[in-house]
Amino acid sequence: MSKLSRLLLRRNWLLAISLLVLFELLYSEQVTADDQRLRLNPNSMHWAFSAFFGTGWYEVSNSESVFILRAPMQQTWRTSSLVEGQRSLGIEFHYPVTLGLHQFGSFNDFADVDNFGSVAFTPGIEVEIPVTEKWYLRPVVHVGWGKETNGGDSAWIYYWGIKSRFTPGKGSLDWSVLNALYYAGYHGESGDSGSLTMAMAGAEFRHPLQAGLGSYEELQLNWHLTYSWLFDKAEFSLRNGFSQTVNDQWELGFALAPRGRKFRIGFMSFEQLGLSFHTSSSGDYRAVSINVSSPFY
Repeated sequence: MSKLSRLLLRRNWLLAISLLVLFELLYSEQVTADDQRLRLNPNSMHWAFSAFFGTGWYEVSNSESVFILRAPMQQTWRTSSLVEGQRSLGIEFHYPVTLGLHQFGSFNDFADVDNFGSVAFTPGIEVEIPVTEKWYLRPVVHVGWGKETNGGDSAWIYYWGIKSRFTPGKGSLDWSVLNALYYAGYHGESGDSGSLTMAMAGAEFRHPLQAGLGSYEELQLNWHLTYSWLFDKAEFSLRNGFSQTVNDQWELGFALAPRGRKFRIGFMSFEQLGLSFHTSSSGDYRAVSINVSSPFY
């Protein structure tokens, strides 16, 4: 990859981060770091569930906000294939490291160690199963450990599930139907534990573009719309002493992707690069996250 291509990719990555900063500055209240931390009711939610979120900014009821940074490191051991009835399973190893920040108003907040509220490492394995040429399944299993960096609780963290993608056919509009079922939970050293179950349904679309970026001569626009339902309602404790319950989430995402390959930045590779916007049906919950892969991956 040329120096120009690497520079352009870095600029696109920084642009995505900058957009998240803009949302934080425009929509978050100016409160202290202790107040700005997203506090979860231990009876239904816990800081450990941040390992289940993607990189982004999250806010509940215009009151509590937090920034989650997750490095999506992974290794593809084998790609899936289905040729003349011969099925080969795809196998990926994932090594995500998740950091929860008390506040995110500038890039200097990343350099402030005291700003990190939690850290978690949840390695896992994902297996891609080509059921047919149009239908793929992906079981997911992650197990790891996390800790509050201010000397608080530590916890074992786990989440698993199964994802489905069905592509009716490729033509002028390339699209797929998405479904998923997840179970996530934690067990803290203090003896407390919790879990949640979530079901997701939606669709994603891929549009070829007559544009390129450096050595990526062919690009496409990927976008998706999904709806997720929480069987276990998430209850967030707010600063004013009240609590807010969230039981669903809408997600709309947009991203650019090179056709037939991946974006590479240093040792990390990404299927695509863009932003996703989240909200609950009530409007009490909203988030902006970095979109680096299809909801299927």
